Amino acid sequence: MANDNPLLKALPPAVDYISYLTILEYNLTLEQLPLLHDILQDTTLTANIGWDLVHLLLPLLPESQSCLQDVARLGNPREVVLKATELLEAIVTPDEYENEDEEEEEEEEDELQRFDGHERAEDSEPEKPPAGTAIPYKQDASTAVRRQAGSSMSREGPSKVSQFSALLDMLAILHPRIKTKYPSRFLSTSLQIILPAYAALAFDIQATDAVLSFINAFAGTKRPRLPPRKSSTQVSTQPAQLPRAAPDPEASEEPMAPEEIALQERLLQSFLTFVAEGYMSALPVDDDVPALSWSTRLLEHLYPDKIIPGRRAKREAFEKDGTLHHRDSTIGRMLALTRDLNLPIEDVRCTVVEPDSATDENPTDLPASASDVPLSRPGCLYLLCASYASAVLFSAPSHELRAPLESTFFSLLANFLGDPSSATLGSEPVSLIDCLLFLGHYVFESKGLDSSLGRPENDSTFTRTLQYFSILSANTPSAILRYNAHLLTSKILHMHPNDQLRLSFIKDTLEHCPYENLKASAVGWLKDEILAANTPSLSNAADQSSTKTDADNKDVGIFADPTCIATLAPHLFISSMSMATKDEFEAHESFFLATLNLYYLLLSREGLKERLDLPRTMDGIFGLEADGGWLGLMEKGVQRFGDVGEEGEGEDMGQGKGMSLLEGVIAMCKEKGG
Repeated sequence: MANDNPLLKALPPAVDYISYLTILEYNLTLEQLPLLHDILQDTTLTANIGWDLVHLLLPLLPESQSCLQDVARLGNPREVVLKATELLEAIVTPDEYENEDEEEEEEEEDELQRFDGHERAEDSEPEKPPAGTAIPYKQDASTAVRRQAGSSMSREGPSKVSQFSALLDMLAILHPRIKTKYPSRFLSTSLQIILPAYAALAFDIQATDAVLSFINAFAGTKRPRLPPRKSSTQVSTQPAQLPRAAPDPEASEEPMAPEEIALQERLLQSFLTFVAEGYMSALPVDDDVPALSWSTRLLEHLYPDKIIPGRRAKREAFEKDGTLHHRDSTIGRMLALTRDLNLPIEDVRCTVVEPDSATDENPTDLPASASDVPLSRPGCLYLLCASYASAVLFSAPSHELRAPLESTFFSLLANFLGDPSSATLGSEPVSLIDCLLFLGHYVFESKGLDSSLGRPENDSTFTRTLQYFSILSANTPSAILRYNAHLLTSKILHMHPNDQLRLSFIKDTLEHCPYENLKASAVGWLKDEILAANTPSLSNAADQSSTKTDADNKDVGIFADPTCIATLAPHLFISSMSMATKDEFEAHESFFLATLNLYYLLLSREGLKERLDLPRTMDGIFGLEADGGWLGLMEKGVQRFGDVGEEGEGEDMGQGKGMSLLEGVIAMCKEKGG
């Protein structure tokens, strides 16, 4: 009979609240949850025992969701908030809490033995106390779950993400219930506990959805509703009516000051930026799709004719792939929340542009005012980038976060990438690198080069920017981001009006750069500069070379003058015979191939060899007596190390292909008289 159910039979005032909690711990099963849901509608009962039910109900998710909601609505909000945040901490540091649980369980077993008055067998099940018996101890969640009877014993417990989501749902109900003069003190503590828990689970879609729903519960929706759409089915358009929450039993009569309201809003703004940082940093790189692939999608948008036929574009992948599309939707939700939370654009701009201030990154004291609450710098960058991406890629309406970047972009780079000579440059999260490349392409493709950068006093800033992107093109783990960085470096370099500075940067890269792939890129930059400077007048190059005076030489750019090749030749035409081992040769393979391609261009373009006085330059380096000159030395080196590869064991297919390419270009150069 129903009245024989211990949960009903022992209801207070039949027993006191502590004893009733003990009876719940022994008798709570999945089958009892509907009955418990009805019992918890008693506001007085739930206010007294609700805080100590959370750890019992959490392992019974998802069936216990309605009971947890009852506790959040009707329990003492201050006590339940403390319990919920305590369990959130356990998600981050489970080992510590499991050890504590084991110690507490051993103590409880000893107390049971002493209470029973006799020693019991180690493996025997403890006897359940009769209803109404006061038990002088409290169980933890793990102990209660192990002692549950019935079908609930045979199932696995809920995942950490499910527990995280349920606790956030509770906190979203609990915090608005707390009526005190300083509710920000409760909110600040909860947010500081939620963040590390979310960081550990940010890889899971459900965790991110839960934390954004939590923020939205505080922010509300300040955007206009979408117009209704006709549906073939009858769907109720009335918003769901949630059961009313009980008032705070310890409510303060004093109204909140405006400063307190501003502080709560700032706490949520800050929290959103840190959530954005955690989410973007946790995104995996799948099929060379780094994070949201903003930089690649921007290039596809700007140059649709350069998309390789037959290969699915990234913009198409994000439209049709469910996982990738959800990434767009999630960052879109975050962007919408910036509007709902009134996140000031000036604060975002200052955070990403201005140097770090001397503030404690891990404050122990609660913030006293809104100005004490920092924003996440990477999080602000991601939200700023999302604002530009939504406008450029999706033609979204202008957003408040779209701040001018042209004059502050270089400061932004320095803040996120540090010293360009650092050995760790390029090891930053791919989401951060993709974001910087997107903004770089946006600034330089759509806005062009700031006219002030052509002034001599800004040459160092310009050079540092080139260093940042050129090293990213060599060091970044993602191949597609390396390519995007290479395109951006080339774009910026060729935009500068001073050809002497452009030549100097190419020379510095060839002479001092430790990355062979970047040196190969520098050869490509040189080839582009030579073609741009010489193409209009190559038809008359031979005649001009015989009649040009010194005054005439001053009128042409340096890349159309023999000085260009003469300056760079010692760093370009390096003999492969100088390599000591096959491994050393293969390390320079990409650079040798780029140089040979440049050499072939100089030989094959009519009039270019004469205009740049290539024969004199090469003779000056290798001498007329050298057998075949530089090209002959390259051929001997390829033959020498190619023979080593044939005799060695297990030659790599890629290395063999590289040798074949070198041999092919050398043969082409020889046909052109090299």
